[in-house]
Amino acid sequence: MLHDNFLTNLNRSQKEAVTADLHSQLSILAGPGSGKTYTLAARIAWLLSKGIHPWNIIVTTFTVKTAQEMKERVGRFVDISKSSKLIIGTFHSIARRYLSQYGHLIDIKNNFGIADSADSLAIIKRIVKKHELNIDPKVARNRISSIKARGGIKYYKEMKSGPSSVESRDFELCYQEYGDTLRRSNLLDYDDLLLRCVDLLRDHPKCVANVEAVLIDEFQDTNIVQFDLMRLFAANRKRITIVGDPDQSIYSFRAAEIQNYRRLKKQYPESITVTLEENYRSSGAILLTALNIIEQDNERVAKTLVPTNTVGTSPVFRNLSDAQIEAEWISTEIMRVIGMTGGLLDLGDFSILLRSASLSRLIESNLSNRGLAYRMVGGVRFYDRVEVKIIIEYLRVVNQPDNDDAVSNILNVPSRRIGDATIQKLMEEASKLKISLWSLIQKILIGKRPPNIKLTKQVIQGLSSFREIIEAAKQKFMNPHMPFSLINLLKYILDKIKFEEWLLTHHDDIEKLRWSNVEELLTQAIEFQNYLENGFDDESLPIVDDVQQKGETNLLAQFLANIALSSGTEAVDGENQTSRIVISTIHAAKGLEWPVVFIPAVYQGSIPHSRAEDFDEERRLLYVAMTRAKALLYLSRPLKSSRGERTQSSQFMSPESLTPLLNHVGPVVNLKVVQSISQILRRAIPTAEAILNSSSLLPSELDNLFPTYDKSDEQNKDARLDLAKRNTEHEIDQKGSGLWFLGPEEQDHQIWRKSDPHNSFHEKISRSSNSSLKTGFINAGSHLKNIAKGSKYSAISNPKQTVHKHKNENDNHFSKAKAKSELSTVGTQKTLLGYFDRPDPKVMEDSKDAVGIDMKYDVILPRNVKSFAPHRPKDLMRSRLSIDLGDRENFDNYFFLPSSPTSIDSQASRRPPEEPPEGPVINSEFPVDHDIKNLIPTADLIQKKSITVKKTLGVKRSMDGWSIRKDFTPPLLKKKNLSLRSNRDGSIVLQKNISTEQKFKNN
Repeated sequence: MLHDNFLTNLNRSQKEAVTADLHSQLSILAGPGSGKTYTLAARIAWLLSKGIHPWNIIVTTFTVKTAQEMKERVGRFVDISKSSKLIIGTFHSIARRYLSQYGHLIDIKNNFGIADSADSLAIIKRIVKKHELNIDPKVARNRISSIKARGGIKYYKEMKSGPSSVESRDFELCYQEYGDTLRRSNLLDYDDLLLRCVDLLRDHPKCVANVEAVLIDEFQDTNIVQFDLMRLFAANRKRITIVGDPDQSIYSFRAAEIQNYRRLKKQYPESITVTLEENYRSSGAILLTALNIIEQDNERVAKTLVPTNTVGTSPVFRNLSDAQIEAEWISTEIMRVIGMTGGLLDLGDFSILLRSASLSRLIESNLSNRGLAYRMVGGVRFYDRVEVKIIIEYLRVVNQPDNDDAVSNILNVPSRRIGDATIQKLMEEASKLKISLWSLIQKILIGKRPPNIKLTKQVIQGLSSFREIIEAAKQKFMNPHMPFSLINLLKYILDKIKFEEWLLTHHDDIEKLRWSNVEELLTQAIEFQNYLENGFDDESLPIVDDVQQKGETNLLAQFLANIALSSGTEAVDGENQTSRIVISTIHAAKGLEWPVVFIPAVYQGSIPHSRAEDFDEERRLLYVAMTRAKALLYLSRPLKSSRGERTQSSQFMSPESLTPLLNHVGPVVNLKVVQSISQILRRAIPTAEAILNSSSLLPSELDNLFPTYDKSDEQNKDARLDLAKRNTEHEIDQKGSGLWFLGPEEQDHQIWRKSDPHNSFHEKISRSSNSSLKTGFINAGSHLKNIAKGSKYSAISNPKQTVHKHKNENDNHFSKAKAKSELSTVGTQKTLLGYFDRPDPKVMEDSKDAVGIDMKYDVILPRNVKSFAPHRPKDLMRSRLSIDLGDRENFDNYFFLPSSPTSIDSQASRRPPEEPPEGPVINSEFPVDHDIKNLIPTADLIQKKSITVKKTLGVKRSMDGWSIRKDFTPPLLKKKNLSLRSNRDGSIVLQKNISTEQKFKNN
């Protein structure tokens, strides 16, 4: 039964693709995140709704995992009984199914085995060693695979038509003997599966006469042989649907042919093309930047992508001084983003995508040092783990004893006192006699040992023991009256070789973990057998008239084939339950997605790679990496590589059109950014409390801990301040973003200040402002709190930047208080400029921060406590003198007080001093709001007797101030009727207070 609503969730383009003419050839060009998998599944469901039987539909996918997901998706649209009968799988798995049923028509033996990459390499190594060939085994294996992927022996003959060399003759010998070894062992490698299936369908096209529709996923990654298979599958009805994206063709090293699109058009000129342009994955900013990269290729198929998500945060292209610092920055930035988003993101939402796996060393080391859990994609497969592989090798020998590599791998495991040298001699003798190793062992045990083979009694006993286990297991499993189940076969082998005891002896440190992997293999065997018994027999093919099938497929052979064709790194023992950062190559990340993506080492020689022949493919590789990101995207370039060599920015990042799209530092994570991430990921926005808690231990709320230049490069020094300024303008002006709890001026100052190489001078100004030379009024409560806490906050010289948030250098916690001057008189007195009749700085308006918390606090109170004196007037913000930050010597000669000691007559303040002040004159190259020539050092004001000092009334009477300003008297002295008095020479004396009545009597 077809579900009626499977078309309702499709957009216009998707619906057009799904319901395209049944009898046509359809090309669906689907960009990243455009819902191609959903569209392809809906197309299959629509074909089923038109009466096509599921067993007459072939669907090829790029991976085994994708095939399973596709079957599940189709099962949501139609009955599971229909979706389970579809022929879905990778090209290799579908080819194997046809060869299993019809291989006898081209002389392929029953129960053939599959040689994986490790088997192929082992065979080639033996051939190279045997003939002393001058070739690298890995290079030879890759070259053999490339030849087969382009047509096999026919392509090879065309390629070697020129004059031969010693190297080419060595390779030709290796190529021929490799094929002979596979045939003798009844093995097919991955490429043989495709080539032999092409041979089968060309010679016997009736094998696919029933096929009514063929659908190909990831068409851009198909090679020539796979293109031929597609045509042969669809030869009867010519109903083909291909889905792909030429912009994501990145597998030329596997012989993938982007030219297959042109071949398709030539083969089927009447084909229909539908483009899926709506992207459901990435933010608009990420998508726009990625398109800017890929559109540099003028020969690409013209198409675009339209974002459905919010614009989001601009991607980052970050320069770091070297590769080590780059790795540290990545770890720090991950921690910062997690902390500033209050639980919205966790480690599992981050991925680090590498052009080459060799780049991971420094990154892995830094993640480990920070205690950040990570996992490598493309690491050791579950089936390649030692304890699992040994058991699988036993199963392979039971299924196909002529598999020489499987036999040699377990002949002495557990120990049967057969040494490696003996096994090597047996392998060489078998090769010389052109028989399998198993056949040679059989001959030796029946007394037909070759005369040149000398074996000890212990070796003979070991060979006999091995043969008994294999033959007994084979007989029990093949018994027609009472056959062993797959799980019983495994348990029998484990018991006979005492495998758990062997693990305890050889791997006692992690024996429990290794044995749990064996138990996982047993579980998979049970699930596989149940899967088949419940009718999900994905090996069955429909019976075709006049073509004889081989009959029932061997259960063990099918289980082993599934293992051989599995490409995943399956997790065991709850590994997926832990949230971990993913480190992957870009190639391995194809088809995956993460909320946050880092792409390090974006420089010439890395992306594009130094050995790359096709720069267009390198550009597509970067495009694929960028479009894995949903919400945040980081690209980075170390100015020096891990080898200490200077790097040059990637040519793909050079166009000027990219400049306005990228930030130079990590984004300021404010409410707007958190909201956009939440919207893109469809997750709840965290509370303000959660964000405060998670960000409290961060070393910085900004990406300002690592310079964007190389400190050792003298040439960069002049440009640093300009770079910092540009970064600030881009962050604040372009994005309009700021810190959670700071206003625009504070945000501007924070980024500029952290980037400024003269930062130490700002620190000096702050320290001098917080010195003990306090004059002016401070309320007693604030004064005592200040002494207890030892607070150190400062005001700033830049008139645009009157307030900032300051972090204690010796504390990793952020201050939760407003960074106003601790010496502020809270509006009760004029500033120093005010005493000289200079205009006071404007009072900042009350403002609300991103989470609605009032920004107006008393400077020495905790952040979450408002001023306890609401009757007082608003703060009169202090503004300091702007000076030349580069003039170190002159700067040291001045000491600036935060406020004036007493009121100065306004007329006197405008009179020039009788004598020029001592010390150098400060020449400022920066804009100055106040006339520096009219500013008199405070010490001079105190000492000059020409200036009359009058008592002040403090704040105006209209502001409910005091009627007369009195000297501050500590409470203890007040109780004893004592007070402090300052003399004209600056000394302070203790005096006894005399009441007004007593004064009158004395007079």
